[in-house]
Amino acid sequence: MNSFRWVRLNDDACKVDDELLEQSRMARVGRRVIQLAVFIRAVEPVLVLVATTLFASLAFVHPALAQTPGGNVFGGNDQTLGNGVREAIKWGRNLLFLLGIVGIGWGTFNLMTEKAWGRQMIGGLLCLGFGGVVSLVYSFSQGNAVNLDTDLGN
Repeated sequence: MNSFRWVRLNDDACKVDDELLEQSRMARVGRRVIQLAVFIRAVEPVLVLVATTLFASLAFVHPALAQTPGGNVFGGNDQTLGNGVREAIKWGRNLLFLLGIVGIGWGTFNLMTEKAWGRQMIGGLLCLGFGGVVSLVYSFSQGNAVNLDTDLGN
């Protein structure tokens, strides 16, 4: 009960005119929310201690739950995670190329309308460049070799 008294003592964090509290419902709601935040802040260490104890006791009771072979997360297929990463890289690559095209188009439009255009162009070019790097990573993840023509067509 002393903690509740402490919350009431720390009520000065939300001093509001009494006339305003009588007239405004939102002021009363705001005051209650601030009091709730002060209370939660007061019991936060106890909540952390209880949660840590609970999770630690669960870890000691069932220590091998995360090490079950062929778990349900990936459906027993070890290639699922790799395929998911490759798909995420492919979608990120495509999104970066699209953002680069949109950024350059936006910068060009701003250039034609005599507005600031430099940041849009730089952002678009950076998206295209980083999209090229991601495309290279995606190509390597597929097992494809990337040929670099150093003869420049000769």
